[in-house]
Amino acid sequence: MGAHTAAAFTLDDLAVFDAIHLRQVIGCVSGAVSPALAGRAFAEGQRPEPPALAALAQRIERALAPADAAAFALARWQPVTDEERAAAGRAALDQLFWELTYWKTPDEYERLTAGEQVHLGALAVARVDGAVVLDAGAGAGRLTLPLARRARCVYAMDPAPPLLRLLARKLADAGLANVEPLRGAFQCVPLPDDSVDAVVACSAFGPHEARGGERGLAELRRVTRPGGRIVILWPEDPAWFVRQGFHYAILPGRLTNTFASLDDAWAVTTRFYGADARRYLDATGCPELPFDTLGVKPPSDICWLTVRKS
Repeated sequence: MGAHTAAAFTLDDLAVFDAIHLRQVIGCVSGAVSPALAGRAFAEGQRPEPPALAALAQRIERALAPADAAAFALARWQPVTDEERAAAGRAALDQLFWELTYWKTPDEYERLTAGEQVHLGALAVARVDGAVVLDAGAGAGRLTLPLARRARCVYAMDPAPPLLRLLARKLADAGLANVEPLRGAFQCVPLPDDSVDAVVACSAFGPHEARGGERGLAELRRVTRPGGRIVILWPEDPAWFVRQGFHYAILPGRLTNTFASLDDAWAVTTRFYGADARRYLDATGCPELPFDTLGVKPPSDICWLTVRKS
């Protein structure tokens, strides 16, 4: 989602994660930071690490699953140069950029997504009117609020409590009382079998196990009633979903990033996007950024599946 830099965060910022989330983002699964990489980032190197980082490394090790904790500890005590330790730290922070954004700077993430128009035609495909809906990976609620105005009930699930708190404030401001924020992950959805009519996920669910994968898809199927639909808006890898039996479509219409002010556009561009976007703002003086300027496809493509159960 644009050009970002790991320099926005430091290893100390991993302290914002609780034990549950550390276990989710560091592990031997696709899409997560490997325990070996994390261990090298916290290695002693040629100079001992500061006491605060050493204490954080111990907390990370205690939080991980046993096999991952062993791999983390082994890498941490292997001899590395300071340059190797720094490179591992940069790589780990780059992988964790969005997770750290959700947990440490949720208001910045809200400023980003407030400008991103998403294609609400996906809600018609999901058949959400009057339905019970799971917004999977709800974040700060860019789909939750439109869903709440059409659905009977919405479960807004996300693994990041700071985003859920931000969402709760937005729901209160909007006077919407038919949404239940839930902390949960794709691999373990905190809902009973056959409890929702539809699942909608926007730029959240993907093929890597850390972002859902086959295990997460099985969970989404589990909680969806027979005949209900799972709709993935803005999928990162449509071909993977097609292999899982999904249909793929591109919804018509032009979408842009339209921000509340030029100041907001500049702030988002500086933090999340590259030089081309900044030059575009400078040339136009308008708080609107076409998606092709950002080098990303617009959020108008969907993958959808009607759930069948024997």
